[in-house]
Amino acid sequence: MINAGTHGAVTWVDLSTPDAPAAVEFYRVLLGWSDVEESDTPMGRYYIGKAKERRVGGLMGQGPELAGTPAMWTTFVYVDDIDETVGKVVDAGGAVLQEPFEVPGDARVAVIADPTGAMLGLFAGPEIEGEYFSRDVGGVNWVELLTRDPSAAEGFYADLFGWKTETEQMEGTAYTTFKLDGEMVAGMMMMPDAVPAAAPSHWGAYFTVADCEAAEKKTLELGGQVLRGTMAMDMGKFAVLADPQGATFNIMEYAG
Repeated sequence: MINAGTHGAVTWVDLSTPDAPAAVEFYRVLLGWSDVEESDTPMGRYYIGKAKERRVGGLMGQGPELAGTPAMWTTFVYVDDIDETVGKVVDAGGAVLQEPFEVPGDARVAVIADPTGAMLGLFAGPEIEGEYFSRDVGGVNWVELLTRDPSAAEGFYADLFGWKTETEQMEGTAYTTFKLDGEMVAGMMMMPDAVPAAAPSHWGAYFTVADCEAAEKKTLELGGQVLRGTMAMDMGKFAVLADPQGATFNIMEYAG
């Protein structure tokens, strides 16, 4: 996998939720996080889940201005120059939802939407070393775009990040892999017919679990939902879940 500090590489996932402490406990138990770091920021208390001492993702409570906003995970992509990248968004067919702003750690972030409506975060800051994706239990192993217009999304991400695409049939469905410098950075597929028409295009994260069916059961015990039960494919098993606050996410149990 490509280094997380490369322009166009996935570098982080972040949860915005109305009840951060409850969400922290849910993911800590479900994913077996080894630790959860806490820090106070100008935007509120921020939590970072860790798997085997490796940082997985962040969680933060929603402020009053976001009251009523659905809980959701946001995928962040690293960019060398955030102002330059944001400046390309509208011409590429997307929208700027949040102009660049500073966050702790000498970093800057922005939030955009692609032409199909999928929201994505941009991150620029200190040099990052190492790969972000991990198959360690509790870690993020992949991110994927579900969209109703793959062609429009393909052109947008090529303009912003230089992503190339490779499409193949997987389990009878066309699946597109985004690549940067020949390395896989993300996936894309057409929104499944089973998804309600009102559901927008969106990015989703996959977390590694040791046992997919057991994770489904634990999700229900913890007050979450199973949106799509365990399905098998060549590389393993996966399922689509929702936490008690309604944020959707995916889990993956790798074969072998």
